[in-house]
This record gives sequence, structure tokens and C-alpha cells, in this order.
Amino acid sequence: MRSLLPTFLLAFALPAQQAATAPALGLDDHVPWITDGQSFPDNSPGARLDKVDRMALVDQACGKAKERGTLVLWYVHRIREKTLQGHQSYRSPVLDTYARQVLFADPDVAELVSNAFVPLRCAIDQKLSDRFGLKPLAFCEPAVVFLDGDGKVVHFVERIRTFHAQWFADLCVRVLDHAGIQRHGEDVDTLRAQGLWQQALAAAAKQPGAVSLLQAARLQRLLRQPEQALDSVQKALADIETGSVPKKQRAALRADALCEQGLILSMQGRLLEAQPLLEKAMRGTGSRAAEAGYWSALDSLHLGDEAQAMQRFALVAQRHGDTLFGRRARANTTLGADDRPLGAAFAGFESIVYLPESAYHGLAKDTTWQGERLSPAAIERSGTEFLLAQQRDDGGFSDSRYAYWPDSEITPNVWVAITAIAMTALWEERDRFPDLRDRIDRALGRGENYVLDEKRMSREVNETCYADAYRLMYFSRRALAAKGEERARLVRRLDDLVQAAGKAQKANGFWAHEYDNAFATGAVLQQVLAAKTAGASVPTEMTDKAAQALLGARWKNGAYVYGGSTRDGDPTSLKDAAGRMPVCEGTLLQLGRSDLDKVRFALQNLWDNMDRLETVRRNDFHSDGELAGFFFFHSLFHASEAVLLLPAEEQNPHWQRLVAILQRIPEIDGSFLDSHELGRSYGTAMALLTLRNATRG
Repeated sequence: MRSLLPTFLLAFALPAQQAATAPALGLDDHVPWITDGQSFPDNSPGARLDKVDRMALVDQACGKAKERGTLVLWYVHRIREKTLQGHQSYRSPVLDTYARQVLFADPDVAELVSNAFVPLRCAIDQKLSDRFGLKPLAFCEPAVVFLDGDGKVVHFVERIRTFHAQWFADLCVRVLDHAGIQRHGEDVDTLRAQGLWQQALAAAAKQPGAVSLLQAARLQRLLRQPEQALDSVQKALADIETGSVPKKQRAALRADALCEQGLILSMQGRLLEAQPLLEKAMRGTGSRAAEAGYWSALDSLHLGDEAQAMQRFALVAQRHGDTLFGRRARANTTLGADDRPLGAAFAGFESIVYLPESAYHGLAKDTTWQGERLSPAAIERSGTEFLLAQQRDDGGFSDSRYAYWPDSEITPNVWVAITAIAMTALWEERDRFPDLRDRIDRALGRGENYVLDEKRMSREVNETCYADAYRLMYFSRRALAAKGEERARLVRRLDDLVQAAGKAQKANGFWAHEYDNAFATGAVLQQVLAAKTAGASVPTEMTDKAAQALLGARWKNGAYVYGGSTRDGDPTSLKDAAGRMPVCEGTLLQLGRSDLDKVRFALQNLWDNMDRLETVRRNDFHSDGELAGFFFFHSLFHASEAVLLLPAEEQNPHWQRLVAILQRIPEIDGSFLDSHELGRSYGTAMALLTLRNATRG
């Protein structure tokens, strides 16, 4: 199974060889970068930096900033230095494309970066890392560093994982204000380009006519005054219709006004209201036709209509290929090496709706939640609504780009697994939010059709074990809540899934995601035992073999080897095994092959190493020995299942720790994320399931 897009979408998607990297798309060519010219193809962790005097480039940019009395905006798409073992981001080109597309190809951001800063695009090499003290693990790409004319770091924002143009532009303005950078201008356009939005708005208010009203609407949109912006657009449309605008200019200016109106509504989350306006603007004669088509496509995607979104992106790319939004659209229709569109949209990383107000306070150092900690109830509400919006029209949650090489054949299995996880989270939240129940029920119905369609699976390749495990999780929970014939039907379904999982089990007892390993075996076994509790028939041979495999992977210190058994390698440190010990020890306890003291030890070891797990959470490779971002929620959720095995009086301290973690790590839009490859649907669903365990009592 090579193609990962439905057939009707492949008709619009451009093949990978036509433009496989962000530079080939020209997404930020309009920005006057001082640049080292360094780019990387996807999946190139070992690629070396070109021999460029990057120190001289930084000094050149700082010299220009000093001369102009402004700051350097240094975009860091890659950091390479010698002390890091492993690669914290081996797929940094993916995130680089997102940043170029969503941030630097945004008209408002591009204007600000080009006029209010000295823009520098340059990787961090060893010398720069030492000079500025920007070190891997503490500093992760993509990042933006703001330098003054003397080369002093004024501010930086790193580990950017929520890509939101209006937020980033606002942050840039706050950095300029914080640094006391003096900017000047007389007309609206110059003031706006310098980030003097309030002054520009005042200047626009002094000028009559539709053009000035639309300038005001743009500024009010940037200043998060959407109702005032909509009022300005309405006044502009009225002015156009009354005849003060020359007749030959009316149609074009009207179309531009409709584009602005549709964009404002989209940023308010009023997508259905925005669509007809953007449709008219897209087909009109205005200067913003490509932009209107792009926002229409993005709104279609956020409304769940993947087919229409791809068709619209393709249309914009075809009709307006040399424009800013034509290039952005092409990023969403060009397939990368993982057979997924290169751009951010289909991976769920292009955000347009206004962020919560807390995101705009202070100077963010990364894209985690910036305000007061959310309550568990608030996390559940926002997470549930986020998942409902992420489901595609085929019923799947397919925003993940998790693929290891040389091909992407595992991706369909990953999508089935993540869809089952998301469905389980929605099922658990169903009775918490009666007003969302109908939407959840529709989502579950579509999702069940998706995960039970065996044609969506690649049975002969990796990751099938997780598709089986999490389908078992979902149907087990449904079965436990059902009665009568409905329960009997669900148990029969579980029996079929147990048999499928049994066929995937290796003769040595292990399950394998890519190779025989304890963490996948523990995860599958945990859900097999949940199915047994729900009434499924589970062969004793299956559980005995799995238990023997887990015991063979455990060292005397309690650590579990990363892959295979203890015969296959050197002893494993407790730090490296921290994430996999609770799930392995917990399932062995359920089978009578472990004891409570070993489970307690495994959980304590997890807490002892949690700070290191959190450090690598948003990395996409093994960045600290055997730790990696894509293990974070795997470790957290399955550990929460192990906590349930402890005596009730011992559980509360663990729940408190889990809730505290979940309260400090949401993204600024309220979603959750570990490795960007696994995606927001996965992270958010796993966070909700972990939180439900922690708050169930």
C-alpha cells in the first residue's frame, strides 16, 4: 500500500519528485534574508552543514540592525553541535516547511519581518551554539532568535509546534516594543509594516473611503478586534455600492472586501459563514483571489471535507502558481517522501482561528500554554472539541505523518491506531458533555466504519500491533458499558480482534511495532487483558507467551531492554527504560508474574526521570539515549493504566502528578503534542485518556 491519499485526492496531489523540499516551493523567497543557503531533504539526520562562515553572517546581520536601529530576526531551522548524542529533530525539514508556509509566507508576517527587522535565516553550528549558549535539548528547532545590533540575545522562541501567523506577528511586535525599538512612519502602510498597528489604525481612520476602511479592517484583525473589523468591512462594502468608488474598480474592490470579511469570520471560527464569501472572492477579479481560494480550502479542511480542500488548494496552485498563496497552496498539494503533502494543512499544523487571550501576554519562549493552568474540566472540553474538528470525512483521524523509511507503508496502520485512540477518548467524554453527545455519536459511527475496514490496513508491514491494541481498547470499553445483545455483538467483535492480534504475535511471544520489543508487547497485552475483562475469549497460550517474552526482556535492575530480550544486548539503564517499565510490569502483575512492589518501583522510576522525558517530548528522534518524543504519551497513558492496579489508597499521588503534567504542557491552542510526526489528534486523545484515568475517582 504505497499511496496514502484517497484516489480522488491523488488526482489533485502533485508527485514528490516535482518539488520535494521547501526551497523548491519558493515559500519565503520574498523575504530579503541574509542566509547561509543551507537546506536539508526530509529524513536526513546525518546530513552535515555546508562549510559557511555563519559567524560572519550573524555579525553582518547585527551590523545592519545596529545601523538601522532595529533587531535581527534570526530564523533557525537546524541546530547541529557535537555534544548531543543522537538527533533531537531528524525531520526538521518538515517543520521548516511549516514555518516557511504558515509564518513567513503570510502577508502580515512577511511585511513585518522584511521591514521592521533584519531577517537572517541561518542554521546553528558549533561556533554559534557556543557563542550564544543555545544548546540542543534546551533549544530545539524551528526557532526564532531576536538579536540586537551588538549581538545580544533579546529574546528567543524555540520548539515552535503551533504555527499561527497572527500570533507570531503579534509576538514580533511585542518583542520590538519590549526592546524599545523606535519606529516611525507617516502613512498607513509604512506604520503597519513597522508593527505600529495602533498608530496605523488611527491614520486609516482619518482617511475617507473604502480603501482606508479595508486598511482599518486588516489592522483591527491583527489587533484581535474582529467585530470592529467586520464593521469596517461592512462600511467599505456600503461605500463601494454608493458609487464613491469608480465603477471599473468596484468589482475588484468588492471581491477584496469579501476576502477580508471571510478571513475575519474564519479567525473567529465561523467557518460556514465565511465559505460563501470566500467563494465569491475567489472567483472575483480582486487582488486577493488566490488568498480567498486558499482560506476557502483551509476552512473546508477544518470542516472535515478533505476532498474539497485538496481540490481548492490544487485550483489555487494551478491558477495562481506564482503568487504567495499559489506557492502556499502548492505546498499542500505536493507529496513528500512520506507520501503526504509537504505543507502544514493536512497534518493539522496550520491554525487560523484566534488563539486564547493568554497566548498574547508576555513573551513566549515556546508554544506551550502561556496562561494560568487549565482546569481538568477545561482540558477535557477543549480537547473533545479539538478532536471532533480533526476527524476527516472518511471517519479517520489521519493527521499523523509518522513514517520511518524507506517507505510509508506503515502509515495506514498508524492512522487506524490513532483513530481508535481518538474514538476511545471521545467515548470517555461522551457523558461528560451532553451538548456534544450527538456530535460524538456521529463521530464514533464514522470512526467505527473506518477502523473496521480491513482494506485500510497493511497487514504484512509494521505497526499492526498498535492498530489491534487500540481497537481492542475502544471496543472493550464499549462492551463493558453495554448490555444484552449489544454487549454480545461487541464481545464477538472483540473475539475477532483478539484473533487478529494473536496472528500478529511472534512465536517468541513478542509483538513488534518494527522489531520485537517489550514496550509494544506490554501495550498490546494490556489491551488484550482489557478485552478479556470485557468478556472476550483470550487463549492462555497467547498471554503465557507474552509474559515469558516480557520476563526475558527484564534486567535484574528492573529495566526492560529496548528491543528483543536481555540476551541481545548490554544492560539497560533505569533512565532509558523509565517509560516502558510501568506498562510491562503492570501487565505481568495482572498475569500473576510480578508483584506490587515491582509496579511501585517502575512507577517511581518513571517519576524520577520525568523531567528528562518532558525535555525530549516535542523532539522526533532519540535525543537522550533511548528517550524520544514519540514515547512520551505512550509512556504516560500506559503508566496511568498501571496506576489503576495499585491499592486505591496509593493511587492519588500518581494522579496528582499526572494532572500536573497535563496542566503544564498543552499547546497554546489547547491541543496536546509529543513528536510532531504522531500529530495533534494522537497527543490530544492520549492526554484526554490519561486525564480521565487520573480524575475518574
